[in-house]
Amino acid sequence: MRFVLLLSALLLAQALPADAKSLFLPREQEGAWLRADRQVHFAGSLAISASLRVQGSSKEGALAGTFAIGIAKEIYDATLKPKRLGRGASRRDLVADLLGAAAGVLLVAAIDR
Repeated sequence: MRFVLLLSALLLAQALPADAKSLFLPREQEGAWLRADRQVHFAGSLAISASLRVQGSSKEGALAGTFAIGIAKEIYDATLKPKRLGRGASRRDLVADLLGAAAGVLLVAAIDR
């Protein structure tokens, strides 16, 4: 799991433009908090973190691994996504990823009781 985090950090460092502000979408372009894309981020992260917990990862490992995947997706959005589709990372997508990851860990903990 530490390898995944290290790899994500290295990819992020390589992807950062000279002006870090250009990495993220302008706030007015990020859209509503509850739009369909955010729900997909939340649900996907919930599924990934819950799966990692069921497979034996620690709570911290499941959170970190899932969030690393979310960061990798936003790096793609900021650097490799076709410009015609609107290039830029979303802060709100990252929040949805983190909340979904936490929900997945909590769901498995509740089921295990």
